[in-house]
Amino acid sequence: MQKPEETERQIMTSIIRGFTVAALASCLLSQPLRAEDAVSGNLVISQAWSRATPGGAKVAGGYLTIENRGASPDRLLSGATGLAKKLEIHEMAVNGGVMTMRPVADGLTIEPGGSVKFAPGGYHLMFVDLNAPLRQGEQVPVTLTFERAGAITALFEVQGLGAQGPATSGVSEPTTIMAAPVAGGDDESFFTHLHAEKAMANVTVSPGRAGPVEIAIQLENADELPLTAKAVTVTLGNSETGVAPVTAHAEQISNDQWRVRMSAPVAGRWSLGLGITISASDTFNVVSPILIR
Repeated sequence: MQKPEETERQIMTSIIRGFTVAALASCLLSQPLRAEDAVSGNLVISQAWSRATPGGAKVAGGYLTIENRGASPDRLLSGATGLAKKLEIHEMAVNGGVMTMRPVADGLTIEPGGSVKFAPGGYHLMFVDLNAPLRQGEQVPVTLTFERAGAITALFEVQGLGAQGPATSGVSEPTTIMAAPVAGGDDESFFTHLHAEKAMANVTVSPGRAGPVEIAIQLENADELPLTAKAVTVTLGNSETGVAPVTAHAEQISNDQWRVRMSAPVAGRWSLGLGITISASDTFNVVSPILIR
């Protein structure tokens, strides 16, 4: 027969354990949702990330993997975030050696048992008209709406300029749909999207490493339609290594596409500027950082 003091100790131990478990559960429930844990129905969203943006930037790309573990297809219809005026689904393709970007008008289908990977050089989400810069280390909540699964909110981890994505877990993935990048290996190109009030530019730097580079530019108007310009200049500089800015005139290769050959002799963070002349009275400049390996 147990003594009264032993029974009391057992009761107190049970109470303490109960409080400990409750506190631990509370901590776990209060943790922010991680991108790889965003699940709804048969859809799993993982590896959601973006890149840091310089002050004044109005657009940014978002990348993720959407896996469909169900027996029926689902379709990504739209997205929204409080950090941008709108969120668009974009597809990139290579046309005549120039990478072009277009919105996916009717949504993107995720087949049963497969996945769609959004990555630089392929499908991506475009944050349009940012109301604040994306800072490395932040997490940006994004709500994605699907035809069957409904709304799913995931956190996009903001990484540094030139990041290629979060580290993979080594777990094998289902069949993935992805647009091919411009190039691979050490010669992989660097792509950036520049946005101004009246125009946008898709810029591809090939190869994305130190040395001679070719810069291809595709111009679009505010409605993402091809834009014809009178002249385009490109300025490259690297103040961190003492390389003074150099400006060159781009050659027009079609109505909306331009190309120029320049030199980026050292690796690091460079500043790329475009001077775009639409008419004698309509000229504007846009600047963006790029990463040269």
